[in-house]
Amino acid sequence: MLMSKAAYAKHCGVSRQTVYDWIAKGEVVMSGTKIDAVATVGKQQENKSVIATQGKWKNRTLEMTWGDFWKAVKAKDGQTPPPANEDEIQQRVSKAVEELGWEVGFLEDGGIYLDSGDTEHYCQRYGLRENAELAIELLRRDVFYTAAVCPDDLDDWSEEGIIALSEWAKA
Repeated sequence: MLMSKAAYAKHCGVSRQTVYDWIAKGEVVMSGTKIDAVATVGKQQENKSVIATQGKWKNRTLEMTWGDFWKAVKAKDGQTPPPANEDEIQQRVSKAVEELGWEVGFLEDGGIYLDSGDTEHYCQRYGLRENAELAIELLRRDVFYTAAVCPDDLDDWSEEGIIALSEWAKA
């Protein structure tokens, strides 16, 4: 049975973001833009045993709801010094993107490409630092939205992701 991402999320009783995470991790069987629900059930059971033996996402040791995750991100706002150079900026954005299961690309002109698995975003108006701030703000809005819609959905998080998604201290 083929299902849209939204229908599959409802079918499984999980958030839309969780389905996108499964897609990014390759835990669902896709047929074009649809999810093959029958084939995915078998694949998810297989992946659970592989994850248990390999320790995938071992840095994600914080189990909390989306609502609590958003509160943790907000609590860190302004506490982390801003990145000192371009490498640190790219690392910060990469960690924030990884936490949500998105993809990122850094463009030659300081632009940043983000792909949520459903939508592509380009931050290209400014230099790398300003584009990074915009990209992180976009990611924060996605966390806020999911936390508002599905505040009690549990997921695994990392301290690095919380820090990466927090606002930088003002210089």
